[in-house]
Amino acid sequence: MSPDQARDLFSEAFEGDLDDERMAAFRALLAEDEDLDAEYQDFVETFESLGQLASPESVQAPNLLPRIQERIRRRSGGRYYRDRFAKRQSGPGFTMPLIAAIAVLVVLGIAFYALQTTVLLEDEAPPTEQAESSSPTDE
Repeated sequence: MSPDQARDLFSEAFEGDLDDERMAAFRALLAEDEDLDAEYQDFVETFESLGQLASPESVQAPNLLPRIQERIRRRSGGRYYRDRFAKRQSGPGFTMPLIAAIAVLVVLGIAFYALQTTVLLEDEAPPTEQAESSSPTDE
């Protein structure tokens, strides 16, 4: 077995997938070649450390779901991911027409009051002014 063939068998040797004959030849080659043995030891250390990193006890993945749902709920105005006790937020779609309608009613009320006041003032004008204004048309 050549050193290149042994390098190709590093993964199988580490996982224990080699048969007894090939494993004996692999170990004999490692015992003869110190550089190859050092490479294999580095390979083993690397994969063992990766195995420790991948264990669920060592790494806790952050739970991003609540924060993402909160952002979606805020941006959608409570339409999505709303809890059952949340009150529906009234957006500008309902309040703006209501404010505009009230403003129009106030303006109409003021205009109606102003017109009624002027009509009443013309009706209460002194009769002399009415007589004077009608006399030039009679002539």
